[in-house]
Amino acid sequence: AAASRVRVSAHIAEALPGSSVFKTIHEASEFFAGGALGYSPGRHAGRFDALELRCKTWAVHPLDVQLVESSYFDNQTIFPPGCAVFDCALLMRNISHQWQARPGMCCGQPAAFGPRPAADPQ
Repeated sequence: AAASRVRVSAHIAEALPGSSVFKTIHEASEFFAGGALGYSPGRHAGRFDALELRCKTWAVHPLDVQLVESSYFDNQTIFPPGCAVFDCALLMRNISHQWQARPGMCCGQPAAFGPRPAADPQ
């Protein structure tokens, strides 16, 4: 498997960018606080590993991002142009936390990403 590459250049900001789908930093914080369980592709096709972030405290700060690159999201085979667009970045620091392994998930077929074929009008 090819190595993934991520590059980010940013500094602490006073607010989220005006283009963000989130209206306020509080709204963005609440959204991510409710999604502490994540899945990533496992070693075998159709298998996803699970990891949960548990925080005793929760505090995020908006970032002003000058550069963001990801070899994963830049892969146009998985993500055709325009289907995955950067929104905003949040920073958490000095947070007491634990990562907890959770039961994984299996699928019959690996998930296919990208646009779905148009429905037959007949």
